[in-house]
This record gives sequence, structure tokens and C-alpha cells, in this order.
Amino acid sequence: MRFTALLRGMASTFLAPRPPRTEREQPLTRAQILALLDELPVSEWRYDWDPDTLHIGPMAQDWRAAFGYGRRETTIDVVDANGVLIAAVQELSLRLRHLEQQHPARPACHCARPTAPDPDPATATATATATATCRSVPCP
Repeated sequence: MRFTALLRGMASTFLAPRPPRTEREQPLTRAQILALLDELPVSEWRYDWDPDTLHIGPMAQDWRAAFGYGRRETTIDVVDANGVLIAAVQELSLRLRHLEQQHPARPACHCARPTAPDPDPATATATATATATCRSVPCP
């Protein structure tokens, strides 16, 4: 029985999926997947049969409760984990593109502006004057 389960797990890991036989009435959107992934608890754990190896990730029960993917509550199928992560990355990429369109990049300032104000007023004025422009690009 354990060997059969192992073979089934390997099939979901290495074989390309066929078109789905059934789908949800309302599939999760990429935004919903990202929100669920953001709330998914992540912990460190060890298998009983391999106590020397530390793993990190969600518990299969939490995964199943959040997404409803997979055959059972005791495993996370690799194909489902990959699908969720790809959908989340696509959503983040979309959000990043929207931010970049709303706030176009400014030319970078390459000056050596100090990170903290200089407490000595004499050198602070000289530093501010020296770094007012940088390669013809105004400093922020």
C-alpha cells in the first residue's frame, strides 16, 4: 500500500496533468490565491521516519483547508504547490507592473549624500552644496 501511494505521488510530481475532468463552479482567482497564501501558516517540522532532517512549509491540513487542492489532507501534491506558487507570482507581477505604471522610475542619483544629517553646521552646508546635483540629475 505504501509503495502504491509512493507511485501515485511520483505520478503527480513528474507527469504533466491531463485537462481536468471537473472544475470548481467558481475557480479561485490569482488574487484570491495570493491572499490565501499570505495567510497560510508556515512552520518547521520533521518526519517521524527522518528525525535528523528539518523541513519548512505549510501543514497539509492547513493547505487543504485553504485551497481545497489535492487528494487528501495528509499530503500536498507537488503539481498543486507549483500551480499555487505560479499563480501567486503572476499576481505579484501584475501588481508590480501596475505600480511601475503609476510611479515611473526616476533616474538614479549616484551622489555620496550622507544618510544622516551632519551635526556640524559648517560641514553640513558644504556637503549639501556639493551634492545638490549628481551627473546632471537632481538629487532627491
